[in-house]
Amino acid sequence: MRLRSLLLTTVLLGAAFAACETPRTAAPSPSYTTRIQGLLEARCVRCHADFAPGGGWTADSYLGAIGCTDSGEPVTLARADGLPPLLAAVDRSDHAGVVDEAERAMLAAWLAAGAPRSGGGVHPATFADPRSPKSHGQLLRARGYAPMLDASDPDACGSCHDGLAARRAEIHTPAAGAPACTSCHAEIDGPLGCGTCHGEGARAYPPRSRCFFPADPMDRAHAAHAGPSASRAAGLPCSTCHPTPASGAPAGVHANGWVDVWFDFAIAGREARFDLAQKSCTGTCHARGGARPSPAWSDAPMTCNDCHASPPADHPRGACTSCHHEANADGTALTTPSLHLNGKVDLGDGSGRCGSCHGQGDDPWPATGAHRAHAAPKSARPVPCETCHAIPDGGARHPEGKGGAGVRLAGLAVHGGRRASFDPTTKTCAGTYCHEGAGAARPSPRWIETSATSCTSCHGAPPPAPHPQSTTCGGAACHEGRTDGLALTPAGRLAHVDGFIDRVAP
Repeated sequence: MRLRSLLLTTVLLGAAFAACETPRTAAPSPSYTTRIQGLLEARCVRCHADFAPGGGWTADSYLGAIGCTDSGEPVTLARADGLPPLLAAVDRSDHAGVVDEAERAMLAAWLAAGAPRSGGGVHPATFADPRSPKSHGQLLRARGYAPMLDASDPDACGSCHDGLAARRAEIHTPAAGAPACTSCHAEIDGPLGCGTCHGEGARAYPPRSRCFFPADPMDRAHAAHAGPSASRAAGLPCSTCHPTPASGAPAGVHANGWVDVWFDFAIAGREARFDLAQKSCTGTCHARGGARPSPAWSDAPMTCNDCHASPPADHPRGACTSCHHEANADGTALTTPSLHLNGKVDLGDGSGRCGSCHGQGDDPWPATGAHRAHAAPKSARPVPCETCHAIPDGGARHPEGKGGAGVRLAGLAVHGGRRASFDPTTKTCAGTYCHEGAGAARPSPRWIETSATSCTSCHGAPPPAPHPQSTTCGGAACHEGRTDGLALTPAGRLAHVDGFIDRVAP
């Protein structure tokens, strides 16, 4: 009996010792959704939110919480001293008492764990972290964005998440605990907004945020082109250099894993080319007689004299403000560059020169005859004043003197060696490139007539043989998608009557 009791005691003691030696499971690290979001909302949002957050850091969203300060320093990544900026901030004297000891420890544990959004579940904790190579953005890119765009895809995001156009019709409510895509992608177009991939808000262009992707190469040229700058009050549209989809959705050449450079000739110029090996542009807006006509993408910022001399060669001398109301007197800077780089030379300063007689701003031409039909046509690019008139030197009086309106046809009017002429008695143009196309019904229009604006006025529709006798104009097969039946597309209007016939060789 005593032996049995002894054995039982030994077994129980052994079990007790074994229990003491069993390692305890560590408590899971706090995630943003479980603990940190509530802490930040209670302690930080009152100063770090809205349009002017303290230090540039916002605490009202996950992306804001793991973001950067005004200095570009990520608040969640440890610095050289081993302390993340977020912890260093709560330790400063001006933040004394903002969080207590337990709350600071919670923040430290979250940061040490990599600042995860959630503790896992259907997706791993890294799925919502844009910094992670296992984020949902990387997954979607690898799948050609099919789960986001195709509701029938086996991994369709719309099976569980609301906020997507591609959502299965039979699913009326999102899965329990599944946040809407628009809870993070709050732009008007939701996850299909340009800023989802290219940037945020008004800065919806590359590079990606260096806060999340510090290894990305520096890229100053996108901001110089797409954002406001000293040479342009409003940025150029993305379509100046890239094919862009109408809907914003990844399709075709958009989001195909390759950066396609495709110039809009109306802005960049007919000779615009891009050298992929050198990453340099030639024949574009920059090639206007300046010191750097073919800049590379990674070159230093451009100055006025890099694109064109100030003043250009053979340009009339005198104060720039005599003719150009956006320049300062010596041509070293632009004051209000809303017209700069718009594809034409804008004259008139509104102070007694060109603008005092011909109009100003968006209406810089006389309101007589067919001026408006030439200066703001509905189916072609604007006709420069110098096509029909000699521009006076330095904004002085016209050579014809008071009341004169001499016509001197040049430029497109005589394109191809034509001997165009103007009859001042009948006010009729003859032999011009612009109006005397093959099969034209009105090859010699009168200036006081403003009705010679149909296609058949200047050329047959279609032109006579050997042109194919098709009223579809060939669409993309012949004219590069610049026509839709007998109508011009927006791209076609920009290239119409520019001295070139845009067609694809059969």
